Amino acid sequence: MDVDLEELIAEAARSGWAAEPSRRLVEEIESHIVVPLSSRLRDVLGRDEAEQLARVIAWERCLELAAAPPADGVSWGYLANLVRWRLMDVARATVLHGQRHRLMHRLPEPPSTHRWSLGPHLEQIASELESEGLPASVGRRLIRVAADGPPYYRAAIIERLRQVRATAAQAEGLAWLLRGGAGRPSALARLALGQPPDEVFNDPAVRRWIRAAVGRDQRFFGEPSRLGLPRAAGVEWLTAAATAA
Repeated sequence: MDVDLEELIAEAARSGWAAEPSRRLVEEIESHIVVPLSSRLRDVLGRDEAEQLARVIAWERCLELAAAPPADGVSWGYLANLVRWRLMDVARATVLHGQRHRLMHRLPEPPSTHRWSLGPHLEQIASELESEGLPASVGRRLIRVAADGPPYYRAAIIERLRQVRATAAQAEGLAWLLRGGAGRPSALARLALGQPPDEVFNDPAVRRWIRAAVGRDQRFFGEPSRLGLPRAAGVEWLTAAATAA
């Protein structure tokens, strides 16, 4: 049976993170987050390191969600996104480090000054949707539905959104904002990789996705794609990292 994440976090927090409720949360993290990790992340980071990082990141995010839960609640898909995006950042840094000149490996790595978290990026996208006229509660609900996978490929996101009565154009726009496509990274990916929000949201393609997502462009039916088959979410950024430097 699928155990509700909100209930597990609330129970553990109420107990002061006592051993038994914490153990139940850890067991569900293992089955919902660690076991489904993508083979690409395991290959880049190493199986053991990828799994241990996923456990640590998921636990940290649960602590944060207990202290400041989103208004619309949380789900396993939401937590999986938080973990995956942090691992994607680590994987990208690992790939870039491996491509440096061998003499550069003697130089120490600069200390990390921040941690990636998907929450703020989703909030930025929700704020942009609200500024274009979509009620905040509606925007956040649609984002939560879109992110509550797997699967995370664009067609699956569109199907989930259509099931909650988003129009075809809205579903397409949100799918492009959160998932992107071949040669066209999503707004979410660009924010997670550190691009300035003004640069991301002033991009004409992103503005078109936003207009479609709020229901102002009912003729929007997506962007052309070079791929005939869906890929796991995030793979394009690992590929980009491997060829960028």
